[in-house]
Amino acid sequence: MKKFENVDVIDTLQQIMRHNTAYYRNDFDIDKRILTRAAQSSSPEDKAFLWMSRPAGTHCLRERDVFLKDTREYNTFRFYAEQTNDKVLAYAVTITGIKDGKIMGNVYELDYREQAQKVFREALPADTHALIYENGTRHQPANYQFDAQPDKDFGKFERFEAVPNDPDALQDLLRSERQAREQLAPGDVRSHVAELSDRKVVDEAQRIADAFQKLSAPNSPNKTHFMVEVSQAFLFLASSKEQERLQAMLPYKSLYLSGMKDKRGIYALISKDENRSLPLRQPRRSVRSQLKDGQEKAAAPKKAATKKKNNDLEV
Repeated sequence: MKKFENVDVIDTLQQIMRHNTAYYRNDFDIDKRILTRAAQSSSPEDKAFLWMSRPAGTHCLRERDVFLKDTREYNTFRFYAEQTNDKVLAYAVTITGIKDGKIMGNVYELDYREQAQKVFREALPADTHALIYENGTRHQPANYQFDAQPDKDFGKFERFEAVPNDPDALQDLLRSERQAREQLAPGDVRSHVAELSDRKVVDEAQRIADAFQKLSAPNSPNKTHFMVEVSQAFLFLASSKEQERLQAMLPYKSLYLSGMKDKRGIYALISKDENRSLPLRQPRRSVRSQLKDGQEKAAAPKKAATKKKNNDLEV
């Protein structure tokens, strides 16, 4: 896990989203509005989020609300870990300010399923709601219904939020989360996005290879080939180079990709005589990775040359 400090938050999250979210990408427009409001807020609680990229959409959730039981944010963050097998990329986000019109901050990589378990274990009860109006606040039990009508004393309704039973415990928990994230190693956004690209190709190649092995008999229309559909989400997300890398990783001599008459999608096909138990080919390292390694080697301090003993001078 890495941390990415002093970055353009919206640009960073958008780059990540483009490698994992194939559908409902307009969710990210909502995220941008949330982050923009957060940058303008004076409250520290409004500047810390847990952000999620899913195959079908994104979520930007205020961190303090995620750690309060039975809030929408708490239920949303846990849902995809407990009810789906979706590949979810999760990050903690802290807004630090605005620079040249860009929302700046720190982005911290998370293991989504581990973090969802942590939320389940450590979230705190919140039995009260604060109803926030333009000129004041009312409190009521969380299980009471309310509407968004103006209040005769406090004016226009603006929003509501859960109130922790123990505010100090919530602050301690959030402080502990921040301190743990600060221990992460610094990372480079461009390298991280390149890793997401590699991971996307490897995951799809492994999924296809596993599916080929599970087939008990050729399943093409003429029964001469094994065939597996290439993920539509992968095809939507992948560049032409990533699709080429997918084919290069699959270890089958007879492999080809094709559409099927009367079937939607693109299929990977291999001959019925193909060995389906072969491991994936190792992906080719990108030019960027090779250049980076070369730069690191060049920057590494050189060892001093070992002096050789001059045997001619010995008696």
